[in-house]
Amino acid sequence: MKPLFFKLLLLVLFSQVALAQEEENPGFDQYSSSVFDSKEETLFVVSSMNPKQYANSLFQKGDILVQQIGDYNLFNANLKANEVNVSVLQNGDDNAISLSKQANTITQNIIQSGKNNGIQDFTYYTKYDVNTQMIQQGNNQNIQNYGTNSLSKDMKVTQSGNGSSVIIINQ
Repeated sequence: MKPLFFKLLLLVLFSQVALAQEEENPGFDQYSSSVFDSKEETLFVVSSMNPKQYANSLFQKGDILVQQIGDYNLFNANLKANEVNVSVLQNGDDNAISLSKQANTITQNIIQSGKNNGIQDFTYYTKYDVNTQMIQQGNNQNIQNYGTNSLSKDMKVTQSGNGSSVIIINQ
């Protein structure tokens, strides 16, 4: 009885190892398509992409620097300008920034330090050079900015504390 038990035990153990090693690229098949036939082909295409080639596709000159420290931070930007210089620092959790701007030049510095802060900044078209600074230090703060005019083109907004909201409408 003992030899039969050990034989069955060895058979079960080795059959699991053999089945586990059967698939060469585990997890790849669920992402495969008619474009990529193998993992090697996919890695070749991805490694041959030049990120700098696509980084400045919406503007002629520009830099966007995003530093996120924490969990679940979001940054979304749709910027159209001749020159873009955006610097973002998100230090904390659950912070969100959404920028949608069209101007001659866009210079923007944003700092979010805390948790659950949000910034929505929309300028659909302005003839001004936009130069804004937004700082949030604390938790549960919200800034909403709509439009840009001669008064707000060099705007600086600073929030500190907890639970404050600012809505700015420029016409």
